[in-house]
Amino acid sequence: MTVVNFKLEPGKSWSKDMKYKVPKISNKTEKGKWLNGFVKKFFVAGNHNYRFTTAKNYIHLQTTHFNINNTKNALVGFFKNIKKLKQHHFENQVFSSYLVYQSIKEAA
Repeated sequence: MTVVNFKLEPGKSWSKDMKYKVPKISNKTEKGKWLNGFVKKFFVAGNHNYRFTTAKNYIHLQTTHFNINNTKNALVGFFKNIKKLKQHHFENQVFSSYLVYQSIKEAA
């Protein structure tokens, strides 16, 4: 079981340390394979770099593209919601994502 440590609203005075225990997911179904790909990419230690907070993770599922902030808080929330989808949403899908860096605009 993988445990993800993250801060709820980092940088705020009331931020709270949180833990999310990623449940075991079977690889027998396409949904399980997709979700395990997500876990391996973002939650297994050393696989993902969270230093670039202005970057976005582009995740593709069927005809939908998700733009998720590059923070553990956002990725854990997305994972909790995507787990609720039915199995037919993952048919013939392979997990794919990439990180897009956005330049910070300076004030004039």
